[in-house]
Amino acid sequence: MAVQVAGDEVVDLVTMGCAWTLDLSALPAAAAAEMRARWGRCAELAADPTTLLLDDQPQMLRVGLAGDGTGATVVASDLERLPYVLSREITRLGLTRLRGRVTLLHAAALADPDGRAVVLVAPSGGGKSTATRVLGERLGYVTDESVVLLADGRIAPHPKPPSLVIDPADRWHKAEPSPDESGLGPTPPSPTIAALLTLARDPAVTSSRIEPVGLVDQLLAVLPETSSTWWLDDGLDRLARAVTAGGAPARLVYAEVDTCHELVAEHLAQAAPVEPTWEHLPPRPQERLPRDEVPPTAPRTSQDPRVLRSSDDRTSQNPRDLRSLDDGESPAPRDMELPRDLEPEGAARVVRAPWSDAIACDGEVLVLAGARPLRLAGPGAVVWRAAREPVTVAELTTTVVAELGDHPEAEQIVAAAVADLVDHGALRRA
Repeated sequence: MAVQVAGDEVVDLVTMGCAWTLDLSALPAAAAAEMRARWGRCAELAADPTTLLLDDQPQMLRVGLAGDGTGATVVASDLERLPYVLSREITRLGLTRLRGRVTLLHAAALADPDGRAVVLVAPSGGGKSTATRVLGERLGYVTDESVVLLADGRIAPHPKPPSLVIDPADRWHKAEPSPDESGLGPTPPSPTIAALLTLARDPAVTSSRIEPVGLVDQLLAVLPETSSTWWLDDGLDRLARAVTAGGAPARLVYAEVDTCHELVAEHLAQAAPVEPTWEHLPPRPQERLPRDEVPPTAPRTSQDPRVLRSSDDRTSQNPRDLRSLDDGESPAPRDMELPRDLEPEGAARVVRAPWSDAIACDGEVLVLAGARPLRLAGPGAVVWRAAREPVTVAELTTTVVAELGDHPEAEQIVAAAVADLVDHGALRRA
């Protein structure tokens, strides 16, 4: 993309794979110069023909102060708060421009000299900014905020000024130094994902380590830090490929991130993708949940891990699922009032409710319906998989017994699983 020459008041940028034009004419000269410096990496990307560009139509942002009468579209109450307001607005608009086209992660990313990037995922306040600032002293700076990931593994860099907390009690007031001022390494114009780590800071840890995590556990840790994943036809499958980009899913466990330079560098150097260990279970067009439709919420949460384990059930601490109906240890089915047509002898049929994407791995199924994931295990997983076409509870019981083994109360267990899945919006009456 050619850089327009329009004087110091207008700055052309590329970030998040999108073109932008900043109009700084409403700012005092010194403030405008500081703003240009903050976004200097993105101006360099606009001038580099090798920069990954997804949307080349520039979006104009006029930057100013509230009530200054200039018609500014990005405003703050004072010049000190304006840099963070602008940073947030570009990120917000970028997420909207790219929705349904790419995987969007609330994450940091740093790259080696070859442009191979490690993505660092954590919730807000989970250490991404600190990890970026510290590890970015020796690695290239891709982003501290949003990873724009294409299906082929390329990343559109977002080298915005890193956002640094000033007062933990005031989340909307952050310092925004330029990446150069922060001492961060160079930004590659078109990096690729080589590894993904979730961050687990623990002050009690005496030796930093990278430890393996189960695929479904990792996906459930990363999903809350994504945006509009359900807009993609294969959003969950793409995310599974991302978390295994460098090998088995893993997390970085540490007390202080400045002890992790060599650990992360070695992990990045050795990272290599693995063949998928999961089965992709996408919906057919007629089964897909519309992008703008909110799935029904569960009126109650299952506390019985025999039936299903839901991602919104954060209270269950029992790791044992009913993998087999004849394991000799399975508890009796919980007492519950079943609708007559869902009792074992009932004739009603059930079928999967619309969903956005799903994968199966190690006997579990992770279903994404809109923004809501549901983790299924044991009979719940078997039932959901068997209900792609309308089916009775009796037929489902036969399938569950064939896969998991017999149980004296198999009919009641399966009926309870069906009722739970209906309650959670994963099944519906046909």
